Amino acid sequence: MRTIVLGDVHLGSKLCRCGCLLRVLASARWDRLILNGDIFDDLNFRRLNRNHWKILEILRDLGKDREVVWIRGNHDGSAGLLGHLLGVRVYEEFLFNYRGRKVYVVHGDQFDTFQKSARKVRSLRDLFYGFAIWFDVPRKTAIQWVQRSSYVFERAARRVKEGAVARGIQLGASYVVVGHTHRREMERTGGVLFLNPSSWLTSNPAYALFDDGETEPRLVAVRAPRASLLRRALARATLSKAHVPGPGPGTCEGFE
Repeated sequence: MRTIVLGDVHLGSKLCRCGCLLRVLASARWDRLILNGDIFDDLNFRRLNRNHWKILEILRDLGKDREVVWIRGNHDGSAGLLGHLLGVRVYEEFLFNYRGRKVYVVHGDQFDTFQKSARKVRSLRDLFYGFAIWFDVPRKTAIQWVQRSSYVFERAARRVKEGAVARGIQLGASYVVVGHTHRREMERTGGVLFLNPSSWLTSNPAYALFDDGETEPRLVAVRAPRASLLRRALARATLSKAHVPGPGPGTCEGFE
């Protein structure tokens, strides 16, 4: 049994590595796919391009003969809407077994107390966050710098980790997988193995792989080599003229 856990895809965002995700869905070997929240950037479907719609179509088809689980994230909207879109069950949190031990998967926004309490400050943070995304679309590095350099972000990420680990321990889990913070981590803490694959807005997105044939889970990075602005512009122009949805900038390697 092979289970893939990925989240924070943010379909609708210009940063979404939809080409990499399309290749993973088509080529990676798995029996269960867990979508761990924030698959959408927001519910403005006009922001979705052809590749984004293609991903939703593929996910819906895959759910017919393999197990696809969607865990609701804070960007995703209502569980009823998500279930209707993909024809899959939507959860707030999810447990599954791996080699006789429990794995607890949750998006993590439930434990982000800053997000819940500081609405005005969060609006200012989101404005700066959005500017960083707009300014650095080609290289996708400013947004990561903003996160790493923010004390508020560090504190929120710590609270998400602590809350998820505590909940996992309460449920008897040996492994805890979260998203939400867009911060890649894999470490033992509180007696459990904590994993966060990060998001699909980065230049090297990843997913968590739980393979019953392996003794431990791991994070599998999907490598997207850097390309020049000219190459990306030419690629986009070519796809636009041909009216054919492409895999996105760069090639993707490292999926299994």
